[in-house]
Amino acid sequence: MSWLPIELYRHGVIKFGRFKLTSGLDSPYYIDLRRLYSYPKLAKRIALEIIERFSVVEEADAVVGVATAGIPLATYIAVLSEKPLAYIRSERKAHGMESLVEGDVAGRKTVIVDDVATTGGSIERAWNALVSAGSKPVAAIVIVDREQGAREKLSGLGLKFFSLVTAREIFHELRKAGIIDEFLLKELIEYVDKYAPSASKP
Repeated sequence: MSWLPIELYRHGVIKFGRFKLTSGLDSPYYIDLRRLYSYPKLAKRIALEIIERFSVVEEADAVVGVATAGIPLATYIAVLSEKPLAYIRSERKAHGMESLVEGDVAGRKTVIVDDVATTGGSIERAWNALVSAGSKPVAAIVIVDREQGAREKLSGLGLKFFSLVTAREIFHELRKAGIIDEFLLKELIEYVDKYAPSASKP
């Protein structure tokens, strides 16, 4: 899907430079999908693309967002597909019901939604929380897969994994559009290859 990388770049979601990731790794690019929700038409277009492309949304009983950036995306998807919404807190509440999962998920097939997947750790945590709450997570969906192990980790949990676009696809589309040059493309692909699990390297 050639339009998505261009639109993400145009709206300042994709940045190039030197960035420190949560994992502690340095990266020559950054994907800031929290900016997406300042542009509701684009956010709606992306949510509709997810619903139309991945039938697992229609087959699920509920959509579950991962705090924090996965929650607005899950909300768009749930509203547009008319599915129940739940979400995973970043940490368990210290009062009231002391919940980690907010929403009715017990006995329901659920789809986990996040914005970006790197190693899959956040989605794995959500999977554990949902299983503990009596849900059956069947799939995880993200906008961007950074190709750094999420697919392999989630496959080990028996979880189907879907992304609208991968890091490699983004970079090649931006090069085709003349937004980045051949030197930056080479650096970016080498970075992805360096941290990608060996099984997923081209």
